[in-house]
This record gives sequence, structure tokens and C-alpha cells, in this order.
Amino acid sequence: AFSKFLEQHPQDRRRPEALLGLADALYGDKRYEEAKFQYRRFLELFPTNPEAPKAQFNSAMCSFLRVKTIDRDQSTTHEAVQEFQRLLQSYPRSAYVDDATEKLAASRERLAAYEFYVGRFYYGQRAYPAAIGRFEGLVKTYPEVSFADEALFLLGNAYVRSDNPQGATGVFDELVQRYPQSRYANQAKARLGSLR
Repeated sequence: AFSKFLEQHPQDRRRPEALLGLADALYGDKRYEEAKFQYRRFLELFPTNPEAPKAQFNSAMCSFLRVKTIDRDQSTTHEAVQEFQRLLQSYPRSAYVDDATEKLAASRERLAAYEFYVGRFYYGQRAYPAAIGRFEGLVKTYPEVSFADEALFLLGNAYVRSDNPQGATGVFDELVQRYPQSRYANQAKARLGSLR
């Protein structure tokens, strides 16, 4: 019905409501890719409409709800991060800011979990240079995640196993300073003692 209305009444003043109604209907049917397309269309045509923050949030949710497990491609998670960031930048006073901030943090945690998953795989395969690349990228890009201490610990160990005691010392020092209560802090201190 919304599609038919939009086709038959291209100049109608209710066009924004119809376009948003179409997007919402697709969203309700869990047809997230199609819904996202319509939300993006709404935002391009009516960026100052009072419903624009809602459209931006739902557009982000279309990506967030299509996120796959951490052992799969994370392109939809990257999309979700970009969409939530766009909402926070474009509509910083909207009612969706708290939800968007929470979902953005969850999306970043998932991206970090993917990097951690790949890093641990390389570490288990004794491909230490590849593991170092993943763990370094993780702690630099996502320092706020809940498992950053474990990533630092594995990074330090990967440096040790790559015969880079200087790199390992720097990482273990950082772990002890940033996460003194971590279960990895004492192990990192012991490793530091053997490296010095």
C-alpha cells in the first residue's frame, strides 16, 4: 500500500510519512536490507524531517540485526558502527543517542572479538607475526573492550616467541600498568622478571 501510494502520488505532501511507513513495514517483516535502502532514501530526501533521527537509528539497526557470528565476515558490523556514529554526529540531541551509544559499543566489541578470534587462530598456528599484527590492531583500535588485557598478554607472548624481548617488555609493562587487577597482571610481572 505504501509503495502504491508513493508511485501514484509523487508530489503528495504525505510522501515522507509514506516512505517512512514503507521502511518501517519492511523493518517489521525483518527484510532489513530492503528496509535500510528505504531509510537511506528517506534520509537523502528529507534530512531535516523530525523523523530523521528515527530513520537513522533504524537504518543502523538494519545492519546491527544482520550481524553474523565472530567467525564470519564482519562487514555488516562495520556498517552498523558507521551508521550509529552517523546518528551521534548528525542528531546529537535525539532521543536515540543512548541506545545508539550502547549499540555502537556492542558493535565495536564484536569487531574486536573478531580480531581476537583471528589473532588467537594465528597464535595457535604459531604464526606469531600475523598474530602480533591482529593483537596490535585490536589494542590500538579497541582499547575499551572487556578482553583487552588478555589480548595484551597474548601479544606479549607472541613477541617472546618471535624473539623480540623489547617488544614483549613494552607490552607486559602496559598490561601491568593499565590492568593491575587483571588475572593476567601477575603472569605479566613474572614474564617481565624473566625478560630483564
